[in-house]
Order: sequence, then C-alpha cells, then structure tokens
Amino acid sequence: MRELTEEEAYQALAFTEKLVVGLGSLGRQYSDNDDDLAWALLAMFTPKLVNEAAQVRGMLYRKYSTEVREGEESDEADQLLENLAYWKPPTPKQLARFRQNRQKKQG
Repeated sequence: MRELTEEEAYQALAFTEKLVVGLGSLGRQYSDNDDDLAWALLAMFTPKLVNEAAQVRGMLYRKYSTEVREGEESDEADQLLENLAYWKPPTPKQLARFRQNRQKKQG
C-alpha cells in the first residue's frame, strides 16, 4: 500500500473540504433559485479550482501509477479506475426536461 505524506494528505483533505463545503453552501444559499445557483456554480468553477483539482488528482494518481510492463495493457492506476462511472453532462434535451421539472417545483 502506498502512503501519502502528511503534506499530501493535508492537500487532498483541504481541497476536498473546500469543494464539499463550498458546494453545500451554494446549495443552501440558492436552494430556491436555480438561475442564481447556476451562476454561482459558474463563478465557483474557475480555472484555479480546476487546476487545484488536477493537482490533487495527479498527486493521488502518481501513488498508483507504474510503468506498463511488456504484455500489460494498463498501469495499476488505470486498473483501479477502469470501472469508475464518470459523470456525464446532460444532453440539451435532458437539461431542458430537468429545467422544466425544477420550474414546476419552484412555481
């Protein structure tokens, strides 16, 4: 098992804490105003936030990344994540249906 250094653990925990608390705050503050929530989310997800997420991901990924040996198809990190269900943005049709349902609830 690979261990994080104290600094790496702090960095990962701090980023996760900021993200979860920030999203929770936005959800509570704009729970009844989807338009403001959408703008707040857009303001929150700045390139700085995305870069910080990428740094934490890279740090964690490196703990499991190994060179691909001859005859192997992927490294250990890829194998660990091969069944990960990634979030996919809604299609325009799904988004329109979601918006319509939310407007009915708010209306």
